[in-house]
Amino acid sequence: MTDSLAPMGFAKSEYVQTLERGIAVILSFDQDHPRQTLAEVATRTGLSRAAARRFLLTLGALGYVGSDGKYFTLLPKALQIGYAYLASIPWWRHAQRISERLAQELQHPCAIAVLDRDAIAYVGYSPPVSFPTVRRSIGTRQPAHATAIGHALLSGMTNDALRAYLQQQKLVSYTPFTITGVSALIKAIEKVRSTGYALINQHLEIGLHSIGVPVKGRDGAVVAGLSISSGVPWPSVEKLKKKELPAMIAAAGEITAGLPA
Repeated sequence: MTDSLAPMGFAKSEYVQTLERGIAVILSFDQDHPRQTLAEVATRTGLSRAAARRFLLTLGALGYVGSDGKYFTLLPKALQIGYAYLASIPWWRHAQRISERLAQELQHPCAIAVLDRDAIAYVGYSPPVSFPTVRRSIGTRQPAHATAIGHALLSGMTNDALRAYLQQQKLVSYTPFTITGVSALIKAIEKVRSTGYALINQHLEIGLHSIGVPVKGRDGAVVAGLSISSGVPWPSVEKLKKKELPAMIAAAGEITAGLPA
């Protein structure tokens, strides 16, 4: 049983490792690895070639994986797995429409994400029409500690809960600007609580600057985060407060209004 599942409170004998491995095979396909050989799947999942072959053949029989005889690829049916989660969120279509409008209004890519254990996961994303293609989409996962949305989401935790959460994570340094110390991260997130926004400059990628705000439920708890990004440094906070931040806070409020009562 993995450590991340231990808090769910079931006995180790009830853990189905075969299912874990099957999911790992599916997740081995991504933007950088859209098609793979049997050997590549085995390497990326840590499975033996024989085990990887059995999983691929089973997934093929179920319609999730296809092959041309050498390379394996995911088939459209695999979309059902991710869509099942999105369909279970009653507000995601509404949030996506808001992200599209905000991206055009501010001329910056707009993302909406939820906390997924050690990462954030995009449930809404829209680049402005004029913005160059970027490597982001719904389903994108990013480290919570190095992103504006992550800081916005973590601002909903108490300091004690936040410290316990951060101490369990691998706080990887992605650039010279990434904050990786637990105390320093808590201090940064305390600032998000007091100001209502997170300003992140090049913590995840050199040249990437982001602003994030929390999205709250009807009960006031933080349930998601919304951010916009830029390839150039932001102007002063005073200038951001005149346009970008008010628009983002208003958009977050619209998402809240669309949440179930």
